[in-house]
Parts: sequence; structure tokens; C-alpha cells
Amino acid sequence: MKKIEELKYRLNSVEALTILKRTMPYDHLSSLLKIPPTALSRYVNGHVVPSLETAKAIYSIFKKEYLIREVNSRLVVDEFGAIDSSQIIHNPTILKHIVMAEYEKMNSMKIDKVLTLEADGIPVAYQIASMLGREVAVARKVKKLGVRDFIEIKQVFESGTYRYIYLPKGSIKKGDYVLITDDIVRTGATIKALMNLCKEVKANVSGIFTIIALKKINEKLEEELGVPVISFTTL
Repeated sequence: MKKIEELKYRLNSVEALTILKRTMPYDHLSSLLKIPPTALSRYVNGHVVPSLETAKAIYSIFKKEYLIREVNSRLVVDEFGAIDSSQIIHNPTILKHIVMAEYEKMNSMKIDKVLTLEADGIPVAYQIASMLGREVAVARKVKKLGVRDFIEIKQVFESGTYRYIYLPKGSIKKGDYVLITDDIVRTGATIKALMNLCKEVKANVSGIFTIIALKKINEKLEEELGVPVISFTTL
């Protein structure tokens, strides 16, 4: 972990700790983290920045005791089973802490670019790229005005229907290491199309990150695509 990234992580753990403090008494929080209440108070009040190891412990408890529940409560599922993640991806604080909670896993990957498909994946990609200090590449469902040259790939759905997606040439270069990201992975059609874009330009896929995954899709994609798949929560 680079020094600037480590400092961001540690500082954001203070915000996570402050949120936890609103939901439970100091004594309980102290017991979970095995940190004396006086030390917790110094962190919350900004007098001391937690060490890296303490920040990791805070995020582990924050995810387990607060963040997963908060994310699940913000998901909207309609009568047809369609999932709406708007209340998550449009909340910068929640989205930031989702990324921070999984940061250690992404930090082990070599990443030059963060790639997503418009539109709901864009906020996720930008949060990750901002933390890592990397650039974002966005594939489009229609060709963007003002851009002449594109990489074009067919995205095939389980039903057999398909569409084309377009990535402006130069967004990802040969040899780049790419993290593919989206808000939700349902069938993997979008992920596979983005993988094919990377293959077309001879870029390397380091891994895949999504906020939400349907059951067993991660294992299926890891086996099929041969790259690690990280999801914050599984439905």
C-alpha cells in the first residue's frame, strides 16, 4: 500500500468509526475492536489517526456490523426480481466505504485502468480510481459524439439477444492492467463483454469488482474467466 493510499485508508476509517459510534455504545464498540474506550475517543475526535492495522480492524467490524446491513436496506427489488442499486451508487459516502472495505483485496492487484460500462458502473469505477490514483475507461452502449475511433464488441445475453458496446480507442492501451467493475453482476454478460474489449486491445485483466453479485455467479466467472472476482455482498 502506497503511503498516500495508506493515509487515505486510515483517515477514512475514522469516518467509519464515527458512523459505528452512532449505532452502538462505546463499551460495545470497544469490546468488538479490542480497543480501550479512551483510545476510541481520541480517534473519533481527531486527536490521533489509527494505525494501518487498527484501520483494517475498524473496516472489518464496520462492514460486518453496519455496512452490509445498510447496503441491503438500500436495495430495491421489483416484482420481477429486477434490482435497483440507485440508493447505493448515488450516495458518495456509502459508495466510498464499500470501496474502502474491499480495498485490501484490490490493493493486491496490479491496476493501471478501471474499466466499466455506462451507466451505473461509472460511480463505482470513479470511487475506485480516485482511491488508487488511476484513470477510468468507460465503454458506451452507443457511439459518443465527437469520438471517431472505437473498439467495438458484441455483448451477448443469456436469451441469445445481443447489442454492441463501444470503447474509444486509446482509453486502454496494449499491456495495461485493467480492473473491470460494475454495480451488479447478474449473469456476467457485461463482464464478459468488457473482458473481450480488453482482449481486443491486448490488455491484461487483473480482476473484477462489483458491489452486488447473485449467488454462485462469482465462482462461475472466476472459473470461466480465470481472474479473481470481488463482490461486496451476495444476494
